[in-house]
Amino acid sequence: MPGPAARPLARRRTTARRFAFVLTASTPALAHAGGFEIPDTGARSVGRGGAMAAGVEDLTALHYNPAALAKQRGTTFLYNHNLAFHRASFERAPLSAEVWGVDRSFSRVEDRKKVFPLGLFAVVASDFGLKNWTFAAGIYGPSAVGKHEYPAYGPQSFQLTRMDILLAYYNLAAAWKWRDVFGIGVTVQWVDLVQMRYALVVDSAAVANLHADPDPNSTQLETELRLKDHTAATALVGLWGKPHRRIELGLSSRVIPVFLKAKGGVAVDKPTLVTRDIAVKMPLVLPATLRAGIRYVHDVGEGAARRRWFDLELDAVYENWSSIKAFELDFDGAISGQELTDLRIAKNWRDTVSVRLGSDIYALPPYLTVRLGALYESPTQTNAYSHLDFPAFTRGGFGAGLSAGAKGVYATVGYMHIVQQTRQIGESAAKVFQQRPLAPCPAECGGLSGVPANAGRFRSSFDMLNLGIEFCFAELLAGRKRGRGAADRKRGPAPPTPQTEPAASPAAGDLAPQAPSGEPAGNSATPDDAGDPTAPASDQDATGETDAAPSDDGSAPASEPAAPPTHVAEPSQPS
Repeated sequence: MPGPAARPLARRRTTARRFAFVLTASTPALAHAGGFEIPDTGARSVGRGGAMAAGVEDLTALHYNPAALAKQRGTTFLYNHNLAFHRASFERAPLSAEVWGVDRSFSRVEDRKKVFPLGLFAVVASDFGLKNWTFAAGIYGPSAVGKHEYPAYGPQSFQLTRMDILLAYYNLAAAWKWRDVFGIGVTVQWVDLVQMRYALVVDSAAVANLHADPDPNSTQLETELRLKDHTAATALVGLWGKPHRRIELGLSSRVIPVFLKAKGGVAVDKPTLVTRDIAVKMPLVLPATLRAGIRYVHDVGEGAARRRWFDLELDAVYENWSSIKAFELDFDGAISGQELTDLRIAKNWRDTVSVRLGSDIYALPPYLTVRLGALYESPTQTNAYSHLDFPAFTRGGFGAGLSAGAKGVYATVGYMHIVQQTRQIGESAAKVFQQRPLAPCPAECGGLSGVPANAGRFRSSFDMLNLGIEFCFAELLAGRKRGRGAADRKRGPAPPTPQTEPAASPAAGDLAPQAPSGEPAGNSATPDDAGDPTAPASDQDATGETDAAPSDDGSAPASEPAAPPTHVAEPSQPS
């Protein structure tokens, strides 16, 4: 518990231990950026509240349920772009002279980076003419806010000053279905931590006095961790089933955790402390996930007259974040000739569970679809460990959107507003403390826990705007072919080719049936067949007898010309 400032201590920690604590203070960002995503990716999903496990009907199935890719026929391309608008603020609890020796209140500080514009999702897929298979390749990133910026020595600076993280997923997927009632699919992902930068202010004082007020002219300094990892991989497996024409089931899972082995270095705003470059490794596991859903589709009519009116889907999503109990950091380097030691930082995260409900309303199929959705998500951080780097508190959201288009080109827009729990943390409950590398608490602080860094009020909310466009090439090209055919019919049949010589009258045995007037040229006999008197007509057998039934008077049907003989019979002998 916080209390009066401790008496100065004569004993000092080694410089290596001091700098190791400075470095480890900047570790939480990676897990938040990789796992604590904001629902959700894809314009259609945003409008449906993220309910996409069973009813995903576009190429975002690559992410939500790979098995549903098998429902995509032909060759298609999808591009979605997500804009995340983030409003976050922190009002630090005031300091009292009774505890800290000074009376001080703080104004509220806000995140200066309010828009994160890098949420892309691009996929191309094709069945390659196969009846039951579909293959896809794509790239996307997590639906998250990867950039924050607060005042360098503001009241929040013991938690965070800057964050800039880019994480990308490169994907190959295959899906197979059976009779449109069952499907299975797999997405293989290469996970690329393109960049991770995370900075905060620590107190490098060598004495036990606790400095609760951020001050750039004091012993405090800003540190930044810089890491990368381009070698991680994982896989998603999905199942899809349709036990009834109006019921669909979906199940998908990230069955293989993501084993990141981030490597990099450290920068400080007072670089004279560093006498040799510092290398750091941070192995981290992004845990497995599970997504399940049931979908009801309401349609009317039978056969070709069947028409969908709406669907309704309920999903549940589970993320096993309680598997991460701590971050492990491995340092290689020295400062002032002292080797740095490895450290272990406890986090104690919770599993996350969310419930999602969404609906598509087919207002004017296939030209216009309207959608609505809502979600609830449990917190990942407990109150005591609330943090600004990626606030993952209890949240709820409401979404809406629409799709419109024709002839193989469809545009989609989705919007979701996410409200998040406001938290008020007192000094006695706070578990995020100011980092003190030279005199770490409580060992060197008279048994005191240190300066609470997250005591205060947290406010945050999100708005997601997702824009998408989809190209269905079979439908697009079919429309062009129909247009060319209509133009040909409008021009009419080509005039007959003038004959330079009158054609000789063929013998009766050489006659072949002529195509009826107006018959498309593609259905008539080829020139080779027309010139061969032995070639049977398409509607007769090898004996020269027609398959058509005779008329009532025994003659051949008027619509079918008499079949020509295949040879000329010899004249009979007189009796």
